[in-house]
Amino acid sequence: MQNRLDRIEKEIERVLPDHCSSEWIEQIVEQIMDNPTAQTYDEFCLPAKELLSSGGKRWRPLLMVLIAEILGSQEAAEKAYSLVTVVELPHNGSLIIDDIEDASEYRRGAPAAYITHGIDIAINAGNLLYYLPTSALDAADITDAKRLQIYQVYSKYLRRVHFGQGLDITWHRHPEMIPSVEEYEQMCRFKTGCLAGMSAEIGAITATDDQQIIRRAGILAEKIGVGFQIKDDVINLRVGNPGKHRGDDIVENKKSLPIILFLKENPQKLEYLLSIFKIAREKGIEKAHSEIEELIELLLESGAVDRAEKRALALLEESVAEIKELFDDSPARVELLSMLTRFRDS
Repeated sequence: MQNRLDRIEKEIERVLPDHCSSEWIEQIVEQIMDNPTAQTYDEFCLPAKELLSSGGKRWRPLLMVLIAEILGSQEAAEKAYSLVTVVELPHNGSLIIDDIEDASEYRRGAPAAYITHGIDIAINAGNLLYYLPTSALDAADITDAKRLQIYQVYSKYLRRVHFGQGLDITWHRHPEMIPSVEEYEQMCRFKTGCLAGMSAEIGAITATDDQQIIRRAGILAEKIGVGFQIKDDVINLRVGNPGKHRGDDIVENKKSLPIILFLKENPQKLEYLLSIFKIAREKGIEKAHSEIEELIELLLESGAVDRAEKRALALLEESVAEIKELFDDSPARVELLSMLTRFRDS
């Protein structure tokens, strides 16, 4: 598994190197330049480079490579390695933009990019990460027919991720708007599940022409993404997500699944919840610490957090069963199941 992750890191470094050389700039923009001032390019690419080097599980590109190998061969996996940035870079770009939209202060243990570098540079870097990996797709050793299909998949899922973020923003801009469980899971399928779906479909495309298998792989991966998102909801309230504060979802007025389940059984607590959301939003994580902790304890005592975790585990267990049904046994399938088990138990 570590060898695979090392290969993924090398591919990320190839597509977005630590330092922008003149040759790299000209390759990306496909234009000969008399004086490409690489230092200037380094400056506006810096937020993207910092976020990519700060961590991340890299499970989406790993999923892509494993599915390519499961459905095809090592040759298919090699083609998938050349395409891992097509999903990993947009994922990180979306995090930069999300932090601006949510007014999040931290990402992976450091100040958010817009705080360190300014909103203008951060927005540009986030958007650059949406488009930069298309250079890898253009150069990939695949047929033009598969290249077109991957472009179509890429466009489809990026549309979906913006619909998911739009729903999330609308809900926290309107505190009184409480989505149903079904609406919340659809938002997660758009916002989090779709990049997993993109990974799976691209991995499958490198290995097979069977459109039914390609689509089933995408649907399966979307379910995995929803399970991971709900697990993150739970972790945020229990101990805090890595690099972030416990309860910062409350500061951002996120309608996470534990909140939705709690209100479904305790509708009389809506005004109380909205008052805590307002205090947390206005005061921030430190000054509203006691109010946030009070709400978290209420959520834990009600069993809503446990019920949300049960739903996440059910989705991941369903995904394990579907992987066994859809894919033949192989070393790569064993690694994929092992990855899911580790995430499920984390």
